[in-house]
Amino acid sequence: MKEAKSKILVIDDDHTNMDAIISCFQHKSYKILYAPNGELGYQIAKKELPDLIIMDWAMPVLNGIDATLKLKAKKATKWIPIVMATGVMTDPEDLKEALEAGAVDYIRKPFDPLELTSRVHAALVLSQSFREIFEQKREIEELFQKEKVLLQEQLDHKERSLGIQALHAQEKVNIFKEINYELKKLGRELDLSGVKTFNKLLKKTAAASQDHEHNSNFLFHFENVHPRFIERLQHRLSGDLTSNEQKLCAYIKVGMSNKEIAHMAGVELGTVKSNINRLKKKFGLSGDTNIRTFMNNVN
Repeated sequence: MKEAKSKILVIDDDHTNMDAIISCFQHKSYKILYAPNGELGYQIAKKELPDLIIMDWAMPVLNGIDATLKLKAKKATKWIPIVMATGVMTDPEDLKEALEAGAVDYIRKPFDPLELTSRVHAALVLSQSFREIFEQKREIEELFQKEKVLLQEQLDHKERSLGIQALHAQEKVNIFKEINYELKKLGRELDLSGVKTFNKLLKKTAAASQDHEHNSNFLFHFENVHPRFIERLQHRLSGDLTSNEQKLCAYIKVGMSNKEIAHMAGVELGTVKSNINRLKKKFGLSGDTNIRTFMNNVN
């Protein structure tokens, strides 16, 4: 497989400097790109992403310092090593300014072939290191994003599972309530108040129809999925959330619809909407604020 050529972008308004560089590297496996000013060089750098830029200091349209600052401000080009070249700005203060702008090296004109070759080679080695670091950073960021998505999917699954379990548990409670009601009705019709077996069955269905244990279990499991969520909500208030308000917040957090919340609480849909509006006021939220978005942003 043929090795890819290193790309060197020369940004200089003096063609003689370009000719000198081409002459110096004509036997090297480099691809030389050229731009006559900093602005055009900036545009070429964005498109071509060269391995190295040799940047003239004094140029029309956009000088070397400003072009360097512009390149270093852009994520895609900030890693590209820039060697500042000048025959005029040669004082130590100038070198300091070039390095502070983002250049990695500094070379004086007219170019000495040996010095130019050495500095370009060193800068290309640095460029390769930058590329590897940039690629590793990109891979790490991609893995982080994938992990973040996976964790969110797992959390969404846990939330929905918790909501479904709660709804199923509430459905069982409602069924036992209905059974208990029908048993009482039957007991009155058949006069079974003195039958021990019947009374024992009546007590069992009455106990099963109480949802206190179910509510306690739901909040316990909710805290395992969202540790200290209720506590963080409390910090946003001057007062405290009531027990019913805590459950309402938890139901909203796990993604229950208003209709599902109404079923859980055994109330009308309009009551749930009223309770949510009161909850908004308690948190100082405007009427058009989405309460679900607010709950999801509580971390």
